[in-house]
Amino acid sequence: MVKGIQGIKSYERLPYYVEIGKELGLEPVFFHPRHVKPGDERVKGYFWNGNRLVSQLVSVPGVIHNRVLTGDAKARNVIRRLSQKKTVFNGLVVRDKRKVHQMLWKNEQIRSYLPHTVPYSMEQLRQFLNKYQVVYVKPSIGSVGIGVARIERHGGNYHFIASKKRQILSHSQIFSTVRRWVGNKRFLIQRGIPLARYGGKTFDIRVSVQKNKEKQWTVSGMVAKVANTKNKLSNLSRGGTAVPFSEALVPIFPEVKQQQAVIERVGIAAVEIAEQYGRHFSSLADLGMDMGIDERGNPYLIEVNVRDQRYSFFKAGEKEMFKQTYRHPLEYAQALLTEKKKRKHLLLAPSQLL
Repeated sequence: MVKGIQGIKSYERLPYYVEIGKELGLEPVFFHPRHVKPGDERVKGYFWNGNRLVSQLVSVPGVIHNRVLTGDAKARNVIRRLSQKKTVFNGLVVRDKRKVHQMLWKNEQIRSYLPHTVPYSMEQLRQFLNKYQVVYVKPSIGSVGIGVARIERHGGNYHFIASKKRQILSHSQIFSTVRRWVGNKRFLIQRGIPLARYGGKTFDIRVSVQKNKEKQWTVSGMVAKVANTKNKLSNLSRGGTAVPFSEALVPIFPEVKQQQAVIERVGIAAVEIAEQYGRHFSSLADLGMDMGIDERGNPYLIEVNVRDQRYSFFKAGEKEMFKQTYRHPLEYAQALLTEKKKRKHLLLAPSQLL
């Protein structure tokens, strides 16, 4: 969103918001928390005039879809204040992957979707490497695969695979290598899911889960992300490729009914996970989940992203799904605005009776 405002090329399609907004009777205004004026009542907003963005000083909208992911304290304070005065969805939430795992683990019904995950320590790493053939060491807070290391056990050796690193190490070397990799940062250790393959490469699934006009969680789209053979990462920014999910399923589940059953299972799991996460943060309404399936089609959660970049749908040629990820947040925003108007009407009603 910020790149779009600054005129930098990105996969965020601002005209989609405008086009869908017209259908719904909404006019979206784009802004960054830094654009909000003192007092939080006015903002330097940007409007799409059909060719470019034009700035205008306007009132802060009553409903705000937060697409900003930042560690900047000032920006976060603005978002925090606006959340108290306005209706902000996808506000500030806990993003620490270990804490999110703990929140989800509280719900026994979704535990089967959650791979074994623990805070990083040398002792835990030793136990995981003894128990599992594939282990991931990843930052507690991070995105797009940065800092993620995959460790594969092959007999008495270990393959250490990261974005720009691939080493074959002995038992003693793997621990010293991981220790240097982690440093003083917060990391976690996660069992590697036995992922299904497409074209000989493992793949996971980006699932867009959003609240709709009924204010219910729904799946807006699914797309397969096929891993890069060099670093084993499926992140598109790390060399992964996107293909339609149904296409990735064909070699494993040739029958259409089988494919539909797997898609349905992944969708049910994603919605259940979103509902559980949302019990801890009521503002959540727009999530991008990385999920995986094994060769039997059992779904697993890899991680939850609270600012889905959506471009995997575009890259896979799933244009309708791509557009749907814009439509549902706007329909949800419209529902929130309608609710605010009804509430205001109810507040006025008693005085009108006098």
